[in-house]
Amino acid sequence: MGPKEKKESCGSEKEGGIWFTISRRNFLTLAGWALFFAAIGAYLGELFGYKGFFYPKVLFEPSPKFAVGEPKDFLPDSVTTLKSRKIFVVRDGDSFKAISVVCQHLGCAVEFSKEKNIFECPCHGSKYYRNGVNFAGPAPRPLDHFQMVLDDNGRLVIDTSVKVPLETELIV
Repeated sequence: MGPKEKKESCGSEKEGGIWFTISRRNFLTLAGWALFFAAIGAYLGELFGYKGFFYPKVLFEPSPKFAVGEPKDFLPDSVTTLKSRKIFVVRDGDSFKAISVVCQHLGCAVEFSKEKNIFECPCHGSKYYRNGVNFAGPAPRPLDHFQMVLDDNGRLVIDTSVKVPLETELIV
């Protein structure tokens, strides 16, 4: 090869090839820019895309205030479990209480034992009296009690957003 002969590259302008030579530096530069624009595109897609920035951040949860039925629907001296709402409706004579199913230890679902007439946590052994007061096991406090009222139509309405003291009961 003489001094006047040029080395041929795959990107020379004479051949009508690409406008730059493909070297390691050019390849890594292009790959870096491609990753940069892909990241920007993914961010903008998340921001403005479906369920992105302009989509309302709303929790679709059931209302904390709901009707459970009329007082005559609950037998005297009974405990009724409403699993979908995580509530016990306790009726003692003419008084009603709405007690949470959620154990105060680690949030397990408490069950009512008819034989023993107590609430028991099957996971960790916490035990509660019929009024929701804890007496055994690792639970640090009594079960939560929620507000219960009688509406204009004579139905029992529970509001789980309002916690009430243990002594609170609705007398019908």
